[in-house]
Parts: sequence; C-alpha cells; structure tokens
Amino acid sequence: MASFRIWCVISLLTLQDFLANGHSVPGLYVFGDSSVDAGNNNYLNTNAKANMFPYGIDFNNHSTGRFSNGKTFADIIAIKLGLPMSPPYLGISKIERYQVTTGINYASASCGILNSTRNGDCLSMNQQIEYFTSTVINDLPRILPSNTKLRHYLFKSIYLISIGSNDYILNYLKNTMGNKNIDNPEDYANFLLNQLASHIKRIYDLGARKFVVVGVGPVGCIPSFIIRTPQSQDCNEDINQKVKPFSDNLPGMLQELQAQLLGSLFVNVDTYNFFMKLRNSPEKFGSINMVDSCFVPGAKPCENRKQFYFFDFAHTTEVVNHLYANECFGGTQLCFPLTIKQLVHAH
Repeated sequence: MASFRIWCVISLLTLQDFLANGHSVPGLYVFGDSSVDAGNNNYLNTNAKANMFPYGIDFNNHSTGRFSNGKTFADIIAIKLGLPMSPPYLGISKIERYQVTTGINYASASCGILNSTRNGDCLSMNQQIEYFTSTVINDLPRILPSNTKLRHYLFKSIYLISIGSNDYILNYLKNTMGNKNIDNPEDYANFLLNQLASHIKRIYDLGARKFVVVGVGPVGCIPSFIIRTPQSQDCNEDINQKVKPFSDNLPGMLQELQAQLLGSLFVNVDTYNFFMKLRNSPEKFGSINMVDSCFVPGAKPCENRKQFYFFDFAHTTEVVNHLYANECFGGTQLCFPLTIKQLVHAH
C-alpha cells in the first residue's frame, strides 16, 4: 500500500508537469498479450501466468506476472518517456484507479486479436478496450474534469499495442479457427489486420492519437518451434511463411488508418525483419544465443541471462527488451516511419 501511494505521488507530479509545461508525454497505455502483460493474468483463472520463480529474477527477484526475467518492452519504453511503468489494470482497486494518471496496462497473456484466441481465461482485446473506456469515462475525469484538458491529455499520451502471435500459435497453426474457409496465410493475415484496425479505431474514438503497433515476429524461430538436428538448429520456415504476411501487410494497414483517422500517427515496430537481422548477424548485437531458452520448467535458469534472446519457450529476456526499446526509441532499423522519440514531439 505504501509503495502504491509513492507511485501515485509520482503519477500526480508527472501529470502536474504535463499540465504546466504541455510538452511531455503524460501517459502510456498498453494493450496486448504476454509480450507486455504486467500481471493482469495473476487475477484470472488461467495457467498462463508468470507469477512464480524464475520469472522476475532480475526484477528485484520478484515475480510480478511479467513473462521475462526482468522488464518488458513496454516497461522500458515508459521509463524512457520519463514515466512510471504502467501498472496492470486488474492490480489496481476500483477506488484507486482514478489516481493513476501516467498510463495503465491492460495486456493479458494468451489472448489475441480475435476473441476466439485464448488458452484459459484472458482479457480479450474487446475487454481490454472496455476497461480503457471505463478509464476514459469514469476515472480520468475525476482528476481532469475539464473536457479540453482531458482531450489534450489523451491526444498527447501514447498507446502501445503488442498482440497477434497467439492468433497464430494458439489458433491458426492449430487449425481451430471458427471459420475453416480462412486457410490461406494471406487471407488470414488480412482478416487479422482488419480486426486489429477495428480495435484501433475504437481506441482512437476514445481520444487516442499516437499509436505504437508491434508486429508479429517470426514465430517459427521461437525455441519451441526450432528444428533441431545434430548438425543444425534452424527456424521452421513453413511456420514463418504462414506468419510473414501479417508483418508484410501491417505497414499498409497503418498507412490507411492514418489517412482515415484525422490527427492520428502510427509507429510500426517491424519485429519480423529486425529479428532476422539479429539472427543473421548476431556478432553485431553481442552474439546472443537465439535458439535456446534460458530456462525450461524443472531446471535452474541460466546464469548468463544477458547472453540469451529467449528467457523461456517464447518470451524475450530483459536485455533483448532493452535492445528493442532503445532501437525503437531512437534507432533506424526497427520502427517506421517514425521512431518513438519522433512520435513524442510530433504535433
């Protein structure tokens, strides 16, 4: 409780600085899956939880529900923006939610763009947006009673969306799509992107303008899908070719949305191609292990966690999350057509 009060003081001071100076980012709102879940699944009936050792081993040795040994990509982006890490929505009591002014995390492990994508209970994108709606309509007006100030706050905040991998891993690749006619990878990708566009429009209609959208990486390269032989450890390119159309077509979808939605700006986080750059030239990025998990259930985690790309069967280590956040914030190889730093200062 004491730590939450300290967090609220920081949150309120950040808001006051924004209202006084008008140039900083007042909040980071996070939507997505386990790649950015900050602990929402701790409160749900699901096995998709990371609230046990060794998750969080480098997060003050405290398992918060993050699927990493430390901070997530969203956490590091918040810090680089000068904000506290966005807390999980379900971890904040109803009477305290209005005190959170620097952003909230609605992400939920095992969920996807489609409501049918899940493994046990999770917060669907529809539910995440419903909670954000409550934040905008019920909570923020208690501390920003002026419609003008609230609108300005929402315009200047950043909205990070990291979702889609589970629509392949838990849905398409398992052939459990409700509509069996959507079996062509290109068609399925466009179907997902249309659904994602609808979700983004709902967030936009609530006042959001600045979006950071993380694409789906090469799923065939996660440790659980790697093809291992005595001579090699190769990505499953059959899976990658099924996933790649999503990455290929995401920029076009975001360009169309930006043309349709007045005042909107989009950053595309091209995880697919950036991962391939890392894999093809690992010596340029510290020669990290990109094929093995740092830990597997029942075994101790590796000691040299800074030398591993994957912490578990699919999720990245903190050092990799730092690499992606730094590159997206100010680099030239990951985020297009703007970096997050450029997004911050754009209109």
